[in-house]
Parts: sequence; structure tokens; C-alpha cells
Amino acid sequence: YTEKTGMKTTNVFARNLEAYNADKRYIVNKGSTRSSKTYSVLQLLYLIAHYSIKPRTISIVSESIPHLKKGCIRDFREMLVQDGLWNDRNWHASDKIYRINNSMIEFFSVDNPGKVHGPSRNILYVNECINIDYETYRQLAIRTTETIFLDCNPCFEFWLDQKVLTQPDSQLIHSTYRDNNFLSKAQIREIESNRGDKDWW
Repeated sequence: YTEKTGMKTTNVFARNLEAYNADKRYIVNKGSTRSSKTYSVLQLLYLIAHYSIKPRTISIVSESIPHLKKGCIRDFREMLVQDGLWNDRNWHASDKIYRINNSMIEFFSVDNPGKVHGPSRNILYVNECINIDYETYRQLAIRTTETIFLDCNPCFEFWLDQKVLTQPDSQLIHSTYRDNNFLSKAQIREIESNRGDKDWW
């Protein structure tokens, strides 16, 4: 599918695709800055929606609308524009929904309880789940019929480690900047200049 669309992917994308094809319920991406984890999941979700025979509802959620706008929504649009796949007519800005064939990818924040307790979906992606409390996640999860993707920077242990990764049908995908072969030399130098800061590194 990536060959058909012209998407350039990393091994993080390949590992997420493998976990998805293995029917894992929980696909958890823990990665450091610029590891391509968010971008890779967005690529996969677009392809699932695009090539699915039956209609799919895919929800991409984050802690707030500003966080979504600066993160997943911007990355999603830039990704598709770069590959010549973005269609303005498919994007409903007010509802933050992108429609592909019979499927839709919706973006919403979890700071509104009504959205968390709303309709069900086929696939859920919780971006930076470290910023969301467990009860909010649980309400989203029980309304998700198939796969749940989650990502975060591994700063400390929280409900993800205790409640999700302990499930037998979970898959952990760990990544670092070394997994992203599209970084510029300047970005790599900047990241590696922090080796002396042990807490950050």
C-alpha cells in the first residue's frame, strides 16, 4: 500500500503494521523525540481508512484541541500534502473530520466529557496518553470495537504500564531517533548533543 501511495515510511511504521496485521488489541508506541512514532501511526491509520472494504470510524484523540492542532492534525495534513494525497474537499474543519471513501478519521480532545462518552468507533489512537487519566482512557476503550493505538514518551511509569501492557494481546513498540531515517544531520546533531544530560537522555 505504501508503494501505491508513494508514502515514505520507517521501520516504526513496519512494526505497527505487523502488530495490526497480527490482530493485537493494544499497540503501544513508546519512543523518544523524533522517533517517528506519531507520524508512523498516522500513516497506518490513513492507509487502513483508504483501503478498507467496509466503512471505518477512526478516532484520534489528545488532551486538548491546541495539542491536536499543533500535533496530530498538522502532522496528518503535512503527511498527506507531502505525498500528494491531501484533498481539501475531504476535510471538514469545524468538525475536524477527514473523510476517505466510506471511512472517516475524526480528531477530538478529551477535555470534554461528552466526547468521551459519545458514540463508538472501530479504531482508537490516543496520542501522548501520558497526559490523559485512566478513567478517560477506559471510557474511550470500552467504546472501541477493534484496535487501540497509544503513544507516549517514556518519562515514567503510569496506567499504561499497569493496565494495558499487562494484557496478553498488547504489543510494545519501542523507538528512538535512530529509527527515523528521515531526520536531517542538524536534527541528529542537536539530539546527540544532549548525551551529557543523563536524565533527559
